[in-house]
Amino acid sequence: MDIWRGHSFLMTISARFRQYVFSLMSILLQERKMNIFTLSKAPLYLLISLFLPTMAMAIDPPERELSRFALKTNYLLSPDEGVYELAFDNASKKVFAAVTDRVNREANKGYLYSFNSDSLKVENKYTMPYRAFSLAINQDKHQLYIGHTQSASLRISMFDTPTGKLVRTSDRLSFKAGNAADSRFGHLGHMVYSQDSDTLFVSYSNMLKTAEGMKPLHKLLMLDGTTLALKGEVKDAYKGTAYGLTMDEKTQKIYVGGRDYINEIDAKNQTLLRTIPLKDPRPQITSVQNLAVDSASDRAFVVVFDHDDRSGTKDGLYILDLRDGKQLGYVHTGAGANAVKYNPKYNELYVTNFTSGTISVVDATKYSITREFNMPVYPNQMVLSDDMDTLYIGIKEGFNRDWDPDVFVEGAKERILSIDLKKS
Repeated sequence: MDIWRGHSFLMTISARFRQYVFSLMSILLQERKMNIFTLSKAPLYLLISLFLPTMAMAIDPPERELSRFALKTNYLLSPDEGVYELAFDNASKKVFAAVTDRVNREANKGYLYSFNSDSLKVENKYTMPYRAFSLAINQDKHQLYIGHTQSASLRISMFDTPTGKLVRTSDRLSFKAGNAADSRFGHLGHMVYSQDSDTLFVSYSNMLKTAEGMKPLHKLLMLDGTTLALKGEVKDAYKGTAYGLTMDEKTQKIYVGGRDYINEIDAKNQTLLRTIPLKDPRPQITSVQNLAVDSASDRAFVVVFDHDDRSGTKDGLYILDLRDGKQLGYVHTGAGANAVKYNPKYNELYVTNFTSGTISVVDATKYSITREFNMPVYPNQMVLSDDMDTLYIGIKEGFNRDWDPDVFVEGAKERILSIDLKKS
């Protein structure tokens, strides 16, 4: 290392330390009668050790970028528990999480966690009547809806967020279908709440026996938002298998995402408005897992998770024109694209890739990944804070050594993660 390379190295050291070293070098050169030729032949680290024999080398860390994406996490209280959907209460600024006892399945135990939205400290853990999976919220009346989705339950509970009290639980949501394959296939999925109609919309699925074999049955149920009484179902809400369900708060339109279609539903009148055909998307959509919409730009954001091909080569984020279903873009975010959120404040999309164990930040104009976070295991459902400045994600663990031999860690607890989105 010559003296000029040594000088370049010193430039990486803190200014204060660098100034101190050069001052001492100037003095000690005279005391030890060293010349610049001798100095240039010596490795810099030897020079520093020569000049500062008793001083510990203290180099400042690189300056931290204060712009965005600070991470914070906290854990559920027991490794037996699994975290599912999240909800953000605008009034109390709390994050609620639907949690189930994932190990002792026969016990059918469920919980509702409330986290401090800033510190992520667990503020309360409420016992639910059954296993808890899905969430929806009435922000004005401070009522949280908890979906007990499995066939053993098939009920909805209402929870008062200010008092922390369970208000009521619905009757079992069952349907008589003569060709139903098995009662165990009955399942409740995602939910959305419409303030304008005081109606909770709940996706329901089952399997039917037909001459052609087993076929899925899907319904969009309507429950009274106050009494939880079943009001009926939205006619023709589904054209086939569909898992994605979302609602645009501004337009009060509900969107159901299927393999080759998106259905648009009027939440006020509870009627199907139109079916938007997806026009030959590439790669071919195999199974819409979830979706989000931006009515201001007439776009739908669809995430695809191919459950038959876990390699995830066709998984990712599809951007579609809400007016005609035309494909506007595609981003291969990762295997097992599971959930998507659109943030109009920063013009960004956030995608959890369950199988890849990553969270992708996508520019909503360029349709390119701008940031990726690697999780140890399975990022799942998400929710945004009311000011759009924080993203919360549920992080799941491997279920057991038989199901997840590569990632299962005995005693590991599932958790929630927050990502600070604010720009400095």
